[in-house]
Amino acid sequence: MTAFIYKNLKDLGSGSFGRVYLSKNESGVEVAVKTFEPSPGVRAAIAQNQIAEAELKRRFFAEAKYQAKITHPNVVAVLDSNLSDEPPFFVMERAAKSLAEDLKLDRTLGGKPEKALFDVLSGLEAIHELGIYHRDLKPQNVLRIEGADGSSRYAISDFGLMKATTGDSTTLTATGAMGGTERYAAPELMGDFKRATARSDIFSFGVFLWDIFVGPVNRVPYTEVQFAGPIGLVAAKCTKRLPARRFASVAELRSALFESLAQEPQLFSSSKEQDVLNLLKSDAPLSDQEWDQVFLALEDADPKGKPLAAILLAFTKTHLHQLRNEAPDLLAAFSSYYLDYVDRGEGSFDFDYCDVIADKLNWLFDLGERAIKAKVILSLLILGASHNRWKVEHMFMRLAGANLESPVADRICTEVEVSGIAFEKYIAHVEGSIDVSRKNLHPLLHRIWEKPDA
Repeated sequence: MTAFIYKNLKDLGSGSFGRVYLSKNESGVEVAVKTFEPSPGVRAAIAQNQIAEAELKRRFFAEAKYQAKITHPNVVAVLDSNLSDEPPFFVMERAAKSLAEDLKLDRTLGGKPEKALFDVLSGLEAIHELGIYHRDLKPQNVLRIEGADGSSRYAISDFGLMKATTGDSTTLTATGAMGGTERYAAPELMGDFKRATARSDIFSFGVFLWDIFVGPVNRVPYTEVQFAGPIGLVAAKCTKRLPARRFASVAELRSALFESLAQEPQLFSSSKEQDVLNLLKSDAPLSDQEWDQVFLALEDADPKGKPLAAILLAFTKTHLHQLRNEAPDLLAAFSSYYLDYVDRGEGSFDFDYCDVIADKLNWLFDLGERAIKAKVILSLLILGASHNRWKVEHMFMRLAGANLESPVADRICTEVEVSGIAFEKYIAHVEGSIDVSRKNLHPLLHRIWEKPDA
């Protein structure tokens, strides 16, 4: 049971079976308290035996417990709960506004929507990694949290319709209880919420792009979003009717979105670089001759020039898989180009671009040989520490942990010794940044700092 008593100050709104209040705890800290309070429509459905109140409570408890499991800055934190009280409630951090309110004031978010979009993707990725699908992702359920230092972040909330892959697939069909929002819902949810997948949330995100780059214009629910320009292509792929044709993961969506937002006229030295970009952006697999064209352009590109960065960014997970299956030597060559590019940019990459880079490094780790895996781990360490990017630092700790193959760990030790990488400086930063211990790294890596006595 909670140790705090909360005083409700203001009714912030309600949904099908929950109401949220602005409250204060005994220390005077403002929080948001969500209580179990079914709406009149749902109460009527309970009275008519269309749904049991116990089932609604079960879902309320599940929302509180699953949301509390997610510790991520872009998911609204659960601070406290008392699910045995009457009515039961749980406590969340207080928000300043919702994304819906911010979009109503200025749908372009000051001409810089990147912050909100990448925050939502980061939170969504954290949710999906736990095997949870939100199923009601919309701007009203994304909240802006203001920090004491003046910073702000957007965080996903309202998990009342979430689905957990652990077996919680109950569909609420009573009047007003099923929830969901037609404007943002994927077509597979139209008849059965049990069909939700991660790609259902990706569909909803595609409609976010419509809201920002087209405006609050009516559209036929459950249909593909279509508007002109590079971002329009991303939104269209998010909202394909067939889930298999959408982005397969948040990581792939993030990379495509970053590229579309960053597009600007390229100062190409020749048309061949533009031709290569066009090849990489086509949907068709590349032929041997076309791959030769791509890699000749990489070989000729200025290592510090924008054309090289644009070409490297255009490589997708699909391209890397094709190279692994058809031309492993070219995959190794791409890995070399990409790792050199990442390592040269110590401390100079855009904050959100670090996540895009980390995703691609993760793909290379999964597909690469021993030497590539070792270099990827070191690149993640340097990238995360030099940019103070928590996602990247967590990825480093995961890949370099106890499950790392011993030959790869041994190769990392060799790379550190030969190259003189300041491993201890970077790992000390990571330990302080995300509150982890180097002791959790693979045992062979301990040789780097546990020097034998002379």
